Amino acid sequence: MSDSILNDIEEFFEFEYDIDYEFKEAYGFTFVFKTTMTIFKDRVTSAEIAPVGIIYEENGEYYLAPLGKTDNIHEIVKEYVKKFI
Repeated sequence: MSDSILNDIEEFFEFEYDIDYEFKEAYGFTFVFKTTMTIFKDRVTSAEIAPVGIIYEENGEYYLAPLGKTDNIHEIVKEYVKKFI
């Protein structure tokens, strides 16, 4: 399905998306999860929690190792800095 058609359908039915990044620390690593909730007519119609990457510290610097194609690396780093540094 074409992206423009999908966008038109989402706009017509007024879908809303609530995206949040969560961080869980274990064994010296910080695991990053992306939570996406789809809202239609003021009701949650679906929710997804997906692993996005791992943040680790090496030589005093922090690194993000994405687990796949991640478009919002700057947004993840911004959330991490706001919450932990």
